[in-house]
Amino acid sequence: MEKHYRSKLSIFIFAFPGLLLFTVFTVYPILPQILISFQKHDGFNNLGWVGFDNYIKVLNSTSFWRANGNTLIIVLISLLIALPLSLLLALVIDVQTPKIRNFFKFASVFPAVLSVTVISQMWVAMYEPQWGLINSFLRSVGLESWAHQWLTDKNTVVICIAIAFLWQYIGLNALLFYTGIKSIPKHYYEAAMIDGANFFEASFMITIPLLRDIIKYVLVLSVLGSMSLFAHIRVMTAGGPGDLSRSVIYQMYYTAFSTSEFGVGSAIAVLFIIECLFVTVLINKFTTKERIEF
Repeated sequence: MEKHYRSKLSIFIFAFPGLLLFTVFTVYPILPQILISFQKHDGFNNLGWVGFDNYIKVLNSTSFWRANGNTLIIVLISLLIALPLSLLLALVIDVQTPKIRNFFKFASVFPAVLSVTVISQMWVAMYEPQWGLINSFLRSVGLESWAHQWLTDKNTVVICIAIAFLWQYIGLNALLFYTGIKSIPKHYYEAAMIDGANFFEASFMITIPLLRDIIKYVLVLSVLGSMSLFAHIRVMTAGGPGDLSRSVIYQMYYTAFSTSEFGVGSAIAVLFIIECLFVTVLINKFTTKERIEF
């Protein structure tokens, strides 16, 4: 009993500094926002208590639900396309020669360390309808009918922003997967090769199951990162055309700082926190399994 108590005490002592920083810089700043969400607020002064009126206004807003739909599209693209591609990239990097591997590792992480503004402006130039790289390429190969107003069409604008965002960070996810792959003992693969397993069989039977913890970590980062998308939207479209490319975070920003409805903006922030917590619980529920030891 005493040994168990000491073990718990040791865990608390080591965790306390991180828990304290998390509380001061993450939990505490949320509390004033919850308070403001029940007020009519101009950013400086409380103009009166309105109860749940701000939440009712948000939930009755078509812009809020459109922003949620856009955020969902970005999250689905991240889950169904970007994550599998980053895992495939990590598997490909692992089987290359050292020189090629080093080049791929550098090329993978390079976009992630660049400024969001630089990346966004680069993609804006690529999407430009007259001289942009994408339309110019389509015209050069005889597909001029496919040339498009990529960032002003309601059917393509969200997907185009998602591609720019995910392109910037897909290599970083691949590097995280690659780090996990290098921690797997090589004798597993040697035994599989002796049994006649090819690259794909070894990947599905050994690599992916043993990367479960890394996959869960990258999954949480990718989903919450996609839900928090703001800077790319701000630079590429400023939420336009109209409100068609806003995410939930951008809708919160627009409501608070462009219309000076800080109470309504705080209500959106609180609802967004609830959404993030709900998604995190779902991920933990469906990915929590017995830990594999190796």
